[in-house]
Amino acid sequence: QRLGVLHVGQRIEEQADFEKIYKNAWADNANACAKQYAGTGALKTDYTRQRTQWGLIMDGWNSLVRYYKNNFSDGFRQDAIDLFLGNYSVDEVEPASPLHVKKDWKFLALPIIMVVAFSMCIICLLMAGDTWTETLAYVLFWGSASFGTFAIILYNGKDFVDAPKLVQKEKMD
Repeated sequence: QRLGVLHVGQRIEEQADFEKIYKNAWADNANACAKQYAGTGALKTDYTRQRTQWGLIMDGWNSLVRYYKNNFSDGFRQDAIDLFLGNYSVDEVEPASPLHVKKDWKFLALPIIMVVAFSMCIICLLMAGDTWTETLAYVLFWGSASFGTFAIILYNGKDFVDAPKLVQKEKMD
């Protein structure tokens, strides 16, 4: 009322159109901020608008995408934020860039092998052979191949994570 948005005696609860516009603007702003920092839209924005089953599914999808990005492709984004904010220190004696790290063959080959082996295991289950022993043999072979590559990836897990490369500055006090 002091700002002149409402007349004297009007209540905000009575302004359904304004409330809808305000909540949509709030949720859109949350999406924009989340996309900049996390790489996906904000979670739970449908609470602000109106909770739906589709919103629940999108929250699950955004959570999965965030998990993948956070662990496997977000190190460079964090380096960019640190560089932009000035929160980094680079060793001036070291001639090589701290951002350049040579990747080994296993970073591409092992995930592809695991996906192919898992897909073949599913295909063997869906397209059964002439006998159950033949089907079982194929499923065991492809299942063990997919489990084996998954175990190797887990064992070398820290090598697959895309961690930031820039080192934080020490606090100057």
